[in-house]
Amino acid sequence: MNSLKGYFSREPEADGVQHRITSLFLEGIARHAVEGDKADYERFREDMDKCSASLSPVTPTSELLVLVGGALRTMEDYNQRTSKFVHRQSTDLQHMVSMLTQALITVGSSSEHSVNRLQDIEKSLEGTHVVKDIQTLKLRLSECLEAVREEAKRQKQDGQSALVTLQQELGSSGEHLDTPPIAPETDAVTGLAGTVEAERAIRTALVSPADKFLLVAVCSRVLAFNARFGYAVGDRVLAALAEQFRKGLSARDQVYRWHGPVLVALLERTEPIDRVRAEIRSFADTRLEKTIEVGQRTVLLPISATWVVFPVEPPLPVFLKQMELFTAAQLRREKASNP
Repeated sequence: MNSLKGYFSREPEADGVQHRITSLFLEGIARHAVEGDKADYERFREDMDKCSASLSPVTPTSELLVLVGGALRTMEDYNQRTSKFVHRQSTDLQHMVSMLTQALITVGSSSEHSVNRLQDIEKSLEGTHVVKDIQTLKLRLSECLEAVREEAKRQKQDGQSALVTLQQELGSSGEHLDTPPIAPETDAVTGLAGTVEAERAIRTALVSPADKFLLVAVCSRVLAFNARFGYAVGDRVLAALAEQFRKGLSARDQVYRWHGPVLVALLERTEPIDRVRAEIRSFADTRLEKTIEVGQRTVLLPISATWVVFPVEPPLPVFLKQMELFTAAQLRREKASNP
């Protein structure tokens, strides 16, 4: 196969052919370059145009070789910058999708299907470094967000009717208020009221949700402690976390044992949610350790939790769903890190 060097080694009468080949070569480099950053792409095209403009039919072969070499170096530098640009764009988009997914889980404004679609897009971005693929994923993201908007609109329409139904149900149960109350079931591990009482308290809070918040905390590493030391050790860690939350919260706050290694607390605050989260952070993010006897040895185990604060908002099924999405996401991560 002939090379450019072969063409450039021809006799002087082939100068016109050399000029034409070099011109086509430079034009092809400029035309078929992948566009990353628009401004950088325009500068690269301008550099190629300048190289082409400096050509003439009488340009010596030695100068043509220098010109082509410079063009190749320019193309190499541009390709390296474009690769970095595409990688950075992919990473930024991945972070954006990740934050959006967590936000949807936290605020509960979307269905589980929409969250799963976002998580699928996030995984697809991990190995994507091509502009065309990123554009396709952006289109998928746009379609997913449109579905999220439709879901939020539907939930808003259903919210008022669900609240009316809940109020009617509670009103119809008023006749039972004169009967002696049944003592709430106490969780044997934490000493807290259990899931049934928690759901009852949440239903009541949803009737008048103003200034009410729900704290959900998932005890970290319990699955790992159970697998390594036995369930008794995991129970003691969860009990220690429950005690930390009882001491950190106000005496009027209601704390409950939810499913598995999860605690929930109903809070009534007049402050905005950011202030409420700051209050929880002041004790929930404090590093604790507990010394536990395991057989013939003593182990020092860290006690921590991943937590979130939700404003109490009807309807009940949607509110419970956002709790489920958050806890399920944390437990999946726990299982993934402790296969």
